[in-house]
Amino acid sequence: MLPRKLLVFDLETIPDTALGRAVHHDWAELEDIAVRAKLSAAMLEKTQMKSDFLPPIYHQVVCISCLMADIEYHDGTESYHFRKLWSVGEAGDDEATILRQFLHGAGKEPYRLVSYNGLGFDLLTLRFRALKHGLSAPWLFGWKDKWKNHFTKSSPEFHEDLADLFGVRGVKLDELCKLVGLPGKMDVAGQWVADLMADGQTDTVRNYCETDILNTYLLYLHYKQLTGALAPDARQHAESTVVDMLVQQAEHKPHLAAFLTCWQPGGPAEISHNNKELPNA
Repeated sequence: MLPRKLLVFDLETIPDTALGRAVHHDWAELEDIAVRAKLSAAMLEKTQMKSDFLPPIYHQVVCISCLMADIEYHDGTESYHFRKLWSVGEAGDDEATILRQFLHGAGKEPYRLVSYNGLGFDLLTLRFRALKHGLSAPWLFGWKDKWKNHFTKSSPEFHEDLADLFGVRGVKLDELCKLVGLPGKMDVAGQWVADLMADGQTDTVRNYCETDILNTYLLYLHYKQLTGALAPDARQHAESTVVDMLVQQAEHKPHLAAFLTCWQPGGPAEISHNNKELPNA
């Protein structure tokens, strides 16, 4: 049975300093900021200064944001209708609570997962962190065969990873979004998350993750039009349902107002960090 809903998801993480101390006993007395610096330095050395991005096992989840949309099938094409955008749990929830709620909710029915680098990072991180907290997620392992499951490429029934589908490993979500006129990154970037969390700015991180989810979903619409699975008028309709949500929630959610200000549906976006007012109707 084909999935009837999309579930676009993204994680925000910080380095797992407790794991760093457990692995490196001589770091036991170091503060978190020092452990983070040592993990980063070790990764730079390992990659010959190419990257300090840690392997998934060293990432602690601090936020999961999601977008849900209905899927309708039309004789070889599809259409989508936005339903909901949210961050899992409440600001201040611990990692186990966030994971438990996400894994339980995502297992309620067969979704088509949509991500950007979910195969290379997000799903691996979910597995490690669920393992750490003794959580169960049988839906995540509901494989039909070795080619049809959440963890393999070219398995749209289970998961479409845009970083893989575009065939552009190394190209950033921000770059692809701005290529097609989406806002991309605005006032926050992923490498700031650890400092924001240390400073108690959990809501800022959650808001940032939600705008990343909007970017991913809207980029997905462009990709599906490119493949012929989504007609241009169907993409415009799908975008209009997002605009409706942004307008409705903009007054109480400034990050969504800012996103709408930076995005011109159907055309190129003009990115401005200073103009936060909604466009005139």
